[in-house]
Amino acid sequence: MGEEEKAKEAAPADAGKEAEEKKGDGGGGEEKKEDAPPPPPEEVVMRVFMHCEGCARKVKKSLRGFDGVEDVSADSKAHKVVVKGKKAAAVPMKVVERVQKKTGRKVELLSPMPPAEEEKKEEEKKRRTCATKT
Repeated sequence: MGEEEKAKEAAPADAGKEAEEKKGDGGGGEEKKEDAPPPPPEEVVMRVFMHCEGCARKVKKSLRGFDGVEDVSADSKAHKVVVKGKKAAAVPMKVVERVQKKTGRKVELLSPMPPAEEEKKEEEKKRRTCATKT
């Protein structure tokens, strides 16, 4: 019976500690956000026609020195290249042009999809009208 009484006394004490920890968590939530790992880098996925691992190596080598590229993975069997990096993902068409120029391979951008040409034309019209007003 002595053990049950000790367990009952410990339970309210534990509840008090939990309440104090919850009060302290108000400011601690912000710290947890800072401790969270950074979001994964953005990716550019391309289809590059490669025959063998040598072709894949050539594509990887052409992208290693490109500004903003953190990692490159190439799969010659699936004809797929994944380029990781925020700067590279910001301008995926430059990455595609670089691979085409350096390797001479046919390259298709799979993701992120470039904006449609109509959207580009609308943006240019807006710029022109804004420039003539000022």
